[in-house]
Amino acid sequence: MADADLHDNSDGASGSLAGSSDYNSVLRSQSEDIRQRSASISTITSANNIVYDLHDDTQQGTREHPHRTSIDGQIRLQQEFERRHKDSDAGAERDDATVIDWDFWGAVISDYQQFATDRPEELAQAIAKGIPNTLRGMMWQLMAASKDPELESTYLKLLKESSTHEKSITRDLGRTFPHHDFFTDGQGIGQENLFNVLKAYSIYDEAVGYCQGLPFVVAILLLNMPDEEAFSLLVRLMHVYDLRGHFLPEMPKLQLRLFQFDRLVEEMLPVLHVHFLREGVKSSMYCSQWFLTMFSYRFPLEIVFRIYDNCLASGIEAIFGFSVMLLMKSEATLLSLPFDKILDHLNNHLFDPYQIENAQDDDGKPVYEVEQFVQDAVSLRITPFMLDSYRHEYEDLLRETNKHAIEVDELRNSNRVLSASVKKLESSLAQLNTEHVQVLNELVKARLRNDELEGELVRYKLLYAEAMHENQDAQSSQRISFAGLFSRKSS
Repeated sequence: MADADLHDNSDGASGSLAGSSDYNSVLRSQSEDIRQRSASISTITSANNIVYDLHDDTQQGTREHPHRTSIDGQIRLQQEFERRHKDSDAGAERDDATVIDWDFWGAVISDYQQFATDRPEELAQAIAKGIPNTLRGMMWQLMAASKDPELESTYLKLLKESSTHEKSITRDLGRTFPHHDFFTDGQGIGQENLFNVLKAYSIYDEAVGYCQGLPFVVAILLLNMPDEEAFSLLVRLMHVYDLRGHFLPEMPKLQLRLFQFDRLVEEMLPVLHVHFLREGVKSSMYCSQWFLTMFSYRFPLEIVFRIYDNCLASGIEAIFGFSVMLLMKSEATLLSLPFDKILDHLNNHLFDPYQIENAQDDDGKPVYEVEQFVQDAVSLRITPFMLDSYRHEYEDLLRETNKHAIEVDELRNSNRVLSASVKKLESSLAQLNTEHVQVLNELVKARLRNDELEGELVRYKLLYAEAMHENQDAQSSQRISFAGLFSRKSS
């Protein structure tokens, strides 16, 4: 079904119900039901009966986002379900893989929260078997409680604004599912919607802005719903399912989940864990892209959709089961490989154990045992207690690291203070040296002047002595002259 059809029919259905006489009674009954159950916390049970509480906390650096499910949004989803059911009965729409149990899924969509509370095991089994393609987008929005016309209206307003990340977003559009028909055309609706959602979110959440990896997450959403609904679900994924921490500058949640994944591998696959350590293979080398894109990078779409089914139902923690199972199925092969071939296998051959021999789809691509993979993944016993204990270990490690970092910072600060004092003393010493040189220069000049004066004094003394000697000689000559004159007169 084209995106335009979803837009038009959704709006038209909403308008028809709003004008009906039953609208107010439906609105009142659902409003009372939602008031009785806090919609800021969605309790969802996974296929292995693990319960996750998804808290809707306000995040810094983002615009205000909805704290509870929109009643009008729920009604619109129910209307869309009824329309698709009628189209299916008329032969206008058919699910490619399964015959849809419209009664079962109708009961789920009519009141998802109540159904999840009353019949959790039945719902978990149905989700594990796969949500019908026709209903997947609606179910994702119900499980995430993301359908909100007010937030969709915010999205339309954000499209009119400009983002500083537009060039980066445009550059990455062609790299996102370049071989998928919906995104192949650079001028097509697929890339246009992808650009719009990414741009709008970069404005909506300035702390995250835009980060590589987000286009793959958004693209998966756009393959199952219109762009304004994809934006609302993206907001929910980021803030309620805590995917936002993967894309913040320091990637705090990604670092935590990589640590938890390492600990799971250490406990569940100890031999492989040791082999990876010896070969220098770190989870960040291959697992980061799994978590950042929620497996949508390079993984077959039919598998990615099933992973999203379980993550939206059970919480983002469901990614651990799929991640560990992939390693578990390839453990024997990985143990025989060196470093470079390990990375090649992790990037290109992880699904080989689930590939059906001599089977290809219409496009000539391999066919996989998707059902078996999902069942294997959800059967792993990964409990919230295990993940919480690993989280505490990580936090303790962070505290120790931060403590050491604080000590290092304190030493660096002390060093800076001492360096500043040394520089100040060196500056004072340099000034004293300059003054000392000036004094020495003046002393030398004074001594030279004194020597000159002493030389002048000696010269004057010599001149004086010469003058006195000449005076004495003159007096002697005069006496002799007077004596001779006197003797001549006497004779």
